[in-house]
Amino acid sequence: MPQSTGSLLHGVLMERVDKAFAALMHEQQLRPYSQYLYFDKQNNTLLWRLASLSEQAKQELLNVAFEMPANIYLKHKNIDVQVLGKEWLPAVDYDSLAEKYFAQDFPEKYIELKILSSCSFKSNGEYVIFPQNNLLFGSLIRKWNCFADNNKLDEQGLAFDLSQQAFVAGYRLSLQTFALEGIRIPAFRGTYTLGLKNNLMVNRIIAMLCAYAEYSGIGIKTALGMGGVQVRMLRRRNE
Repeated sequence: MPQSTGSLLHGVLMERVDKAFAALMHEQQLRPYSQYLYFDKQNNTLLWRLASLSEQAKQELLNVAFEMPANIYLKHKNIDVQVLGKEWLPAVDYDSLAEKYFAQDFPEKYIELKILSSCSFKSNGEYVIFPQNNLLFGSLIRKWNCFADNNKLDEQGLAFDLSQQAFVAGYRLSLQTFALEGIRIPAFRGTYTLGLKNNLMVNRIIAMLCAYAEYSGIGIKTALGMGGVQVRMLRRRNE
C-alpha cells in the first residue's frame, strides 16, 4: 500500500469528525495534528501514526480515530483496509518538552532525522526537495508557536540563527514523490543528520524543536501524510 494512502485515510477520518471542526481545519493553514503511513520493516507491519498538537485536536480527532471500526473502506481505491490493533502512545505536553531540554545539560552533538514519509518544503512558490536547515527550523518554529500556550519562541530571525549553528553531518536521501489529489509532489525520504556547534542555548532549542518534529512532522502537508519523522539524539555521529 503506497504512503499516499495516508491522505485517503485522512479523508475517511475527516468524514467522521464533528462537521464544525472539519470546516475549521479546511480553513487553517497550520493544522493541529499530523499523520502518516509507513511500513515498519522490523515488525513487518504497516502503521498509521496520528499525533495531536493541541487538546482540541486530541478530543476531536484522535478520540474519533481510536473509535473507528476494524474495517475501513477506501472509496477512491475501492478496497477495505483492516485495522489489526490500536495503541495510545504516551502524551507529552509543551511545558514538559521545553523543560526536558532547557533544565538540564545537553551533551549530544548530533541529531538524526529518519524521514519515514515523503517530505518537501516550499519557498518562493517552488518545491524544495532537500532539507535546507532554515526551512526545516522555520517550519517547526511556526508550528510550535501556533499551538504552544507557553514557552513561545521569538520568531524574528530565529530560523536563520539556528541554521547558522547547525551543519549537515550526513545524509542518505532519495527522491520519492508524494501523490495527492491527482498531482505528484516532488519530495524526498531517507536519513538526514544535523551536527551541532558549541552554543549550548541554541543546541537546546534545536533539540527541542527536533523532538517536537516527531509529533508535528516537518515540511508541508503533514496533515495529509507527508513529513513523518523519527528522531535520535546522538553523542557521536555513528552511534
